[in-house]
Amino acid sequence: MSSPGEDKHRAFTPSASPPVQASEGESEPPSNSGDDLDASREHLVYAFGLLSVRKNLPMAEHMFLLLGDFFQHAVETHGIDLGLADWHDALRRANENSRRGDRDIRILRWIRTVLDLMRLSSPEDLTQAASILADGSRDALLDVLANPIFEAGPLLPYTCNLLSFSTFNVDLTGCPNHSLQTIMRLMQQPEARPGDMLIVVHTVSMLLQQERFRVQFVDQNKVTIFLDELVGSYTYDILEFDTTEEEISILRNAITQTLADVSATNVFARSYGIDSPVVSSLIQWLSLPHEQLWISSCLVLGNLARSDAICLEMVRRLGLHRRLLELVQDQPDMQVAYAALGFLRNLALPAENKNIIGNQQSVQTISSFWSMDLHPQVQHTSVALLRQLLNNCIGNVRWLLESLSPDQDSPAHEKTYLSLLLLLFGRTDDVSTQVEIGRTVATICRCIASSSQGLPPESTNAILHRLYGMHADIARPLAMMVSQSRFPIIRSEGWFALALMARSREGTAAVGEALQQMEVFGALVTAITGQPTNGHTGTTERRSTGPRLSDSSSGSETRSEREREMQAKDRENALVLVNELLRNTVRIDFLFVSVLRRLLSH
Repeated sequence: MSSPGEDKHRAFTPSASPPVQASEGESEPPSNSGDDLDASREHLVYAFGLLSVRKNLPMAEHMFLLLGDFFQHAVETHGIDLGLADWHDALRRANENSRRGDRDIRILRWIRTVLDLMRLSSPEDLTQAASILADGSRDALLDVLANPIFEAGPLLPYTCNLLSFSTFNVDLTGCPNHSLQTIMRLMQQPEARPGDMLIVVHTVSMLLQQERFRVQFVDQNKVTIFLDELVGSYTYDILEFDTTEEEISILRNAITQTLADVSATNVFARSYGIDSPVVSSLIQWLSLPHEQLWISSCLVLGNLARSDAICLEMVRRLGLHRRLLELVQDQPDMQVAYAALGFLRNLALPAENKNIIGNQQSVQTISSFWSMDLHPQVQHTSVALLRQLLNNCIGNVRWLLESLSPDQDSPAHEKTYLSLLLLLFGRTDDVSTQVEIGRTVATICRCIASSSQGLPPESTNAILHRLYGMHADIARPLAMMVSQSRFPIIRSEGWFALALMARSREGTAAVGEALQQMEVFGALVTAITGQPTNGHTGTTERRSTGPRLSDSSSGSETRSEREREMQAKDRENALVLVNELLRNTVRIDFLFVSVLRRLLSH
């Protein structure tokens, strides 16, 4: 028989929330001396406009013409007196001057005056005006921010708002190399409010999509600034910063998302070893009483745990699995559960860690999430963790087959943790969870088959008796795997497991019952003959209302070499399955036996 490949360590991130864009007027200046504050505002606006007419800024060539159209609309709609004769010609001349790199402060002062008039007459239009200015001077803004005068004091809110307008939902590929360092200096200003920080964090996350800025972020140890800001957010004075708990929570989520994204890169893994100060801080966070710190720690450390060597260190030397299991045992916020379970899944991949993490308590804790139907993502992650713990670990298979109650008079004594998993399979509509449960059953079959050679026959028979005697529907998840046609590697894994199941007399009855379904038997006929049948319709796609899986095994060509290899494996495993069923005919219907023999003769 042919078996599909094994899993690898994977990176994971939280579900990303859409970034929050500051709206016009959202950041009012803090109280200060009026004349100085007005001068500072003028200085910033003038610098913003002056740099807009620099050479080699394509958008700046059209900025004044766009403003002319916009002001014309303001005149017609609101009747604003622009206070300048021949203003159309003035803007046209300014546009021509911008092509030559000439700077005319008079036209910029006039633009500023018009914007002040519009603020009084039609403040909702200022968003469009700010967008035009931002598009005309995006790169210039990053240059002007390099001057420390635009970071501190009352200018900071305006700086951040301009930054938001200039970078929101745009391509930052052409940003100068100093952009990251310049923008991150804003995070270290004592006057920065959560709303300002959120704009900076969003801009940094966009820059980090480029390799050069990721390298800077790590090499210059900017990671610690994000860590310090996340911890410091728990000391914010809401009244002093004129903010809300909701705004602070959004900021924490944004920082966590950025840390998770950058920690999934190779440059991060190369730079921060398990004994580095950054990793030490993240480990300490697991002991602090703040859920967002737990989430961030689990996501970043989980992304670092993508090699067997690191996972062994984290479990054997640092014992991180114990704290993670404590977090999920307390039935925490589901975001905490998702992050901790995902971290544990990566830690469970090395063979040496499976018996350390897996025990009756951990299996019981994992199974507690299977009744939480409102959180399918957490259910899926908990099943994925279980599958890794069972892989080639017969000890953990035994824990899964333990009775739910030691009281022999209790109905729960006749149920196992595997019973709960099969109940989840019959209840969920999430296709990814269904497939993960099917793969878990396949893992159990492989583990028993590979362990039987080293176990006494009576031990193997006892395991098989509990597996099949207490779970009549054990083959249902495998039947789903083979009857779907979207994911060839999943289908192949299902045939392999069914063939293993049919090797034992106890398993033959379960397999025979599954094959009584028209769609499953049709899939068997297709696997052996290569010809589709009317009954083979692919039930998984029809049932699913959950997230769709990605099929990484097949290419765009329907008859690719990879697909032909998978079909050959399917046929091989299907033939083994039929032969095993015919060898144990006492457990299946006589008429069905004759059908199988005819199929085998084909």
